[in-house]
Amino acid sequence: MPVWLDTLCDILELVAYWAMVIPIAIAYYNRHWLVGGLRALRFVPLFLLGMYCCLQVAIRLWAYGLPLNHVNTVGETLLYLKVYHDEFTSTVIKRRIRVAGVVFLCFACVDSFWLEGFHQINAYTNLVESVLIITLALLYFEVHIVRSQKIAALQKPMFIASIGIILYLVGTVVLYLITNYLINKNDGENTQLVYSSSSVLLCIMAILFSRSFWLARQTTPSGELGVAGS
Repeated sequence: MPVWLDTLCDILELVAYWAMVIPIAIAYYNRHWLVGGLRALRFVPLFLLGMYCCLQVAIRLWAYGLPLNHVNTVGETLLYLKVYHDEFTSTVIKRRIRVAGVVFLCFACVDSFWLEGFHQINAYTNLVESVLIITLALLYFEVHIVRSQKIAALQKPMFIASIGIILYLVGTVVLYLITNYLINKNDGENTQLVYSSSSVLLCIMAILFSRSFWLARQTTPSGELGVAGS
């Protein structure tokens, strides 16, 4: 890979993760207006940025950070499950989300310790994460958007956030599934390009999260402010 392209990919990754500072700041600024799943969602960009920083430290100290990728996938999934668990009001759906979380954790452990191991990316766990969270996002669309016409969908914070989540997960699941193949082939150039594609999707998600947190102040009913996160 040309040096300039390698540098560009590194810069793009750096910008993508540090762009998470924007939704973090907006979420903090509007923290009193965050209700439902938005209260848990504010920790997603913070977690992603934190894990990125930890991964960079691990790479520089030990030139190895794949176990942190496994932790990142599990932590990210659990946060998304918490987001939709808090957003739904149905006790049946909440109970099923909790069960799904336990099943996911069991599968993630099997994948990391036996199926794929810590010597490569946990692509199967990423696939399960995408299917699970996208299903919840689509269920959210059905319950809160299709059945309810109280406000325009594009003015609903969780709708905007869910679009970002779906775009990111749909785009990255294929990328992660082929990454292990590229790594085994020692194809560093295409592996770097794959990660750059993921960085672009991450930037888009950061923008949509920012929009979602910004809308919270405009759409949260005043009666709900007393239970909003502090």
